Amino acid sequence: MATGGGAHWNPQSQRWEWAEQTPPPPPPPSYPPRPPGGGQGGPGRERSWRVPLLVALGAAVVGSCAVAGWFVLGDGEPKGPAAAPSAPGTPVPPSGTGPDASPTSSSTTSSSASPSVPPAYTVVRDDGGFSVAVPTGWERSHDETGSGSFYRRPGDRSALVQIFRVTESDAVGTCELLRTSSQALGNRPGYQEVSLDPVSGGSCELVYEYDNQESHGRRRAIERITVAPDGRRWALLAAGPAADGTAVRANLTAAVESFRPE
Repeated sequence: MATGGGAHWNPQSQRWEWAEQTPPPPPPPSYPPRPPGGGQGGPGRERSWRVPLLVALGAAVVGSCAVAGWFVLGDGEPKGPAAAPSAPGTPVPPSGTGPDASPTSSSTTSSSASPSVPPAYTVVRDDGGFSVAVPTGWERSHDETGSGSFYRRPGDRSALVQIFRVTESDAVGTCELLRTSSQALGNRPGYQEVSLDPVSGGSCELVYEYDNQESHGRRRAIERITVAPDGRRWALLAAGPAADGTAVRANLTAAVESFRPE
């Protein structure tokens, strides 16, 4: 017999039936709703966000290790003199000198190929694709474990100049690269970040110190990431005994002001 609401009991099928065979309304969904293809609503959502988060964290770890590999910290053990370079950086004569120079040319004339540098420095052309000023008498060293090109005084490993290309994505800013690197280097003996500051032209500079026997106790390093006119980024580093920080700064300044990528 029909009852109110259009439902009646069918004694043959032994169940309630609705008028016009309208299917019963679906039960209310559980809360929160279950996403398509997922398990329970909450955990399904967590999985959809957790995966990219883990990927991002993994990329950050890999990136920090790669950036940390830039720098030459030394292993704290004394080493022999730097190996004599098989192909040392070729000195670049100042503009206006040499057999074809004009009598009125000045040896201090600055140009893109041979910039003006202080008397204590010499511009060398490196096979890494650039020219740069290093202290006069320093030579290309091949007895290194880091990236790029290294220059040292022959027989003396207390100080160095290092230059290398930055290959990380341009989406990562220069200061962020150095900040990540500083964090990765934080477990080195005596590591201390002295400063990390942006520099005009999209550059950034990190100053730090650490314990190092090559530099007779403490070594100071100044790392500058600079942006070339063609948009490529390069890192220039000068390091030496912390007690001689003035010379470290002078070496970095000469390198930055004279650096010319080819």
